[in-house]
Amino acid sequence: MVAAYILIDVSIDVDEPEALAAIRQVPGVRQAHLVVGPNDCIAYIEVDSHEKALETLRALRAVRGVLRTDMRSAAEL
Repeated sequence: MVAAYILIDVSIDVDEPEALAAIRQVPGVRQAHLVVGPNDCIAYIEVDSHEKALETLRALRAVRGVLRTDMRSAAEL
């Protein structure tokens, strides 16, 4: 299993709650929240493989209003 947090920047030209709703519909996204700080949203994903993680990342980037993503894979130590 691959787990990751994805920091997302959303355009000011779109309705953030609508973008959040679309982000939450992306396969693999388990949670997503609007946040205060340098990024607009954080999403948590869980998928079966690195290939699926990349598919999820591509789908997030295709959401209307998403400007930038920054994925941080969870590490099991």
